[in-house]
Amino acid sequence: MATEPEVSFFFDSDALFQILLAGQKQLFKVLSTDFGVSSFIMSEVEIEVRSNRKLGALVRIPFESALSSGFLKELNSSDLERLSSGMPAPVSLGDIRQLGKDYALYVDHGEAYTHAAGILLDSPTVSNDRNAIRVLELNGKKLPPRVFRSYDLFAFLYAEGYIDIRTAERILKALKTQNEWIPKCLLHSSFEDGIQGINCRLSTSLAISAPASGWNSTFYLKRVPKTSV
Repeated sequence: MATEPEVSFFFDSDALFQILLAGQKQLFKVLSTDFGVSSFIMSEVEIEVRSNRKLGALVRIPFESALSSGFLKELNSSDLERLSSGMPAPVSLGDIRQLGKDYALYVDHGEAYTHAAGILLDSPTVSNDRNAIRVLELNGKKLPPRVFRSYDLFAFLYAEGYIDIRTAERILKALKTQNEWIPKCLLHSSFEDGIQGINCRLSTSLAISAPASGWNSTFYLKRVPKTSV
């Protein structure tokens, strides 16, 4: 019987900060255990998170906890060997860094290396920087198959029942308090009233599916069947 391909998400620092500031490090466990999704960061993103003067100290404990749990990992060579095993050619860290170095001529390091990994491994990335995407597009650069925003993941958690509306409203309030990026539809709205306006890019289906219709269209995850004891 055919098995579903492994799905991996690569997180940029801006989205990762929001997930951790919102107290939602459970997201990485949910993605792994319930949907078979592996969550990765590049070493360049880890450096950005740890060295950020404004937010680094605020997220240090949940960041360390997420990494120690194994549900969020810094990409290494053995991960790459597994993730690229079904591809026409293996992908190395050197390959990603070579492409990332090129992309870093146009955007910040975190975005550059995150998107490079997504492109070479044909995997979604998670980044809030729409301007970086615009710059890459204007310069004729390829983008990952999907780019999610942190709010796509918050909306997904809410829609699938992992957080209730009170928690969702607290997420929005916490990010507003930190002057973090907020989608226009949520700037002057409650989470409940405004979240539909983001057109969530992540949903569930009976099978993993990513229709070839652009980086900002919907990506569908399949739930991992629960095994009976």
